[in-house]
Amino acid sequence: MSKKIKIGIIDCNFGNIASLINSFKFLNFDFKVIEKKIIQDDISHLILPGVGSFNKAAKTLKKIGFDDQIKEFTSKSKPFMGICLGMQLMFDSSTEDGKEYGLGLFQGECNRFSDNLKVSLPHVGFNLVDNYKTKIWKGIPCKSPFYFVHSYRISINKKKSNQAKLSKTYYGEDFVSFIEQENIFGAQFHPEKSHKTGLNLLKNFVAI
Repeated sequence: MSKKIKIGIIDCNFGNIASLINSFKFLNFDFKVIEKKIIQDDISHLILPGVGSFNKAAKTLKKIGFDDQIKEFTSKSKPFMGICLGMQLMFDSSTEDGKEYGLGLFQGECNRFSDNLKVSLPHVGFNLVDNYKTKIWKGIPCKSPFYFVHSYRISINKKKSNQAKLSKTYYGEDFVSFIEQENIFGAQFHPEKSHKTGLNLLKNFVAI
């Protein structure tokens, strides 16, 4: 792998990043954990992982200044991926623990699965992702299993997705399990906990 490729992993203490770090070590990719400031010229790819409360995480991002730094990074057409809570933070807002605003990279609001669906929450375990055939899905069959842990989701609304490509998963209803537009990607699932299939997705992300 070219020395020019270096993955930045944002660590704001709202998610265990150990599994992601272990994945990149296994894949022998160069990476750097970022806690305060993104040195834009040092990083070729950027990942925002996370679990927990959208409200608290969004406020933490803004307090540190990562919101503006992430927007600057994506404006340079560099690959950026949000994972789990990190994906939710890429949208306009969420109602978790009171309404709070996210990065606004995609249109949409994150809400809890409806009680009317009569599904167990959180949604935990492997479920199928109906993906688009784009570069990041190279070599990954449609309806492949990925690992999920979440109680909030982005509803599918193609009118608000602009030119973004939405992959869906069914859990009482269809929800957005992956979204991509140009250099920006979001995964509601955890590729770093999804065995070989998840590793393939991370490899494809780094290859972009």
